[in-house]
Amino acid sequence: MRRRPERRRVLLSRRVERLGILGGSFDPIHNGHLLCAEQLSEAVGLDRVLFIPCSRSPHKRSHAPAPDIHRIAMIKLALLNCPSFEISDLEIRRGGVSYTADTIRQLREAMGKDVDLWLLLGMDAYLEIPAWKDPDVVLAECRFAVARRPGYDGRRLSAAFEARTRFEKITSVDISSTGIRERLRQGRSIRYMVPDAVEDYIRKRKPYPTGSSGEDARGR
Repeated sequence: MRRRPERRRVLLSRRVERLGILGGSFDPIHNGHLLCAEQLSEAVGLDRVLFIPCSRSPHKRSHAPAPDIHRIAMIKLALLNCPSFEISDLEIRRGGVSYTADTIRQLREAMGKDVDLWLLLGMDAYLEIPAWKDPDVVLAECRFAVARRPGYDGRRLSAAFEARTRFEKITSVDISSTGIRERLRQGRSIRYMVPDAVEDYIRKRKPYPTGSSGEDARGR
């Protein structure tokens, strides 16, 4: 009876009943990630959101992300003023290709059956779930909070998925990690695209290649 709370404290700073899970490369984390997590969390009433950076994405095998130490450090900086958000490095510690089903199994084993797990997704990722590894595991163990986007109204998953899904319209922000890395390569500013602390980290620690004017990408 004592093992479950001990294992829970490894993942979270306090006990929760409704936990959101936001996975990805976070290469780097940006304000769009934070906005999506905040608005979906509020919409479905989550106690906490766990940001889980992947070790290697099964969907981006040709892309080598920034070293884990940098991605983790940037996420921690981004979440400093977000009391309901936390980071877990469980996928990085597990190593190899990061599959959501494996992570869900690990979370469920650690946290027990009394915690509602909510997977936070964009519409494009949600529609790809049936092609994921072990989608039946994901469906059985999670509910889904999905950021609705224009252009997807005619596409649906099975009734079993949709019965466990909340679609929410969130504030649209056209920011991507790919776009941020490209701007850095061009020596252009990323100000207001990432939290200030993350921008400072990128400028000082240089986890990404920068162009000739990228020494100070603030544009000041």
